[in-house]
Amino acid sequence: MNRNGMGLTVFLGILFWSQIAAAQVSKKLVPDKKRALQWKPDKGQYYFSHKLVYDYRNKADKTNGTLEIGLDPVTGAMCFRKESSFGKAGSYEFILAFPDGKYIYCGTEDGKKIRITELVSRLRPDKETQSQRQEDFATYCLPTGNSREDFGWPSVEYQLSYASSEAKDKVWLTQTPFAVYPLYGFELIEGAVSLPVSFDYMHLFGPNQLITELDSEDLKLKLIRIDADPFLALTRDYKEVKIAD
Repeated sequence: MNRNGMGLTVFLGILFWSQIAAAQVSKKLVPDKKRALQWKPDKGQYYFSHKLVYDYRNKADKTNGTLEIGLDPVTGAMCFRKESSFGKAGSYEFILAFPDGKYIYCGTEDGKKIRITELVSRLRPDKETQSQRQEDFATYCLPTGNSREDFGWPSVEYQLSYASSEAKDKVWLTQTPFAVYPLYGFELIEGAVSLPVSFDYMHLFGPNQLITELDSEDLKLKLIRIDADPFLALTRDYKEVKIAD
């Protein structure tokens, strides 16, 4: 084999194994070794080892793009960054979300770095609310019989119907080992920011049912990757500001 042929073989081999490694990262979804050293909430320091990457196409307003959400697979905490999650609106640089309903906004206002903490109690529904959600899910989400594996987790396809319209959508729900309500609860926060796609499903989906694909009349949405992409969020660099009730 000549030198060029050998170089091509080596290159293809590296490419093949790098693709295998990337697939394994998504499938296993284990935090890297830095997480144990960098995750220090008591010091205002949060480490997100992965990110969820969604592709979306909104046929109603003719927009499309990619949405990225930082993830700590250990706790289910999520990180929404201005440049890749909620766009340029508002003064926040990033928003941290936690399964207990806590949201931390960090940004700059009048040249000063500020931090605001909000608690969304609906992320921890009471028994009556949970019972109603389960009843509504059984009513409006009917399994189609299709199933698959997404990133190593079991997924089931449902036909999603609505009480207020005749529309019927197809949605894939994946059972994850981490809580996903921090994503769904983004619709409930007081901050003047919004995601390019609505994830208003807390009233219907369970705390570990992550939507990985949606096909509706107005919207196409799909979770295309879960990448290893470390991000260190330092909330201690921002001064806490109390908001009056």
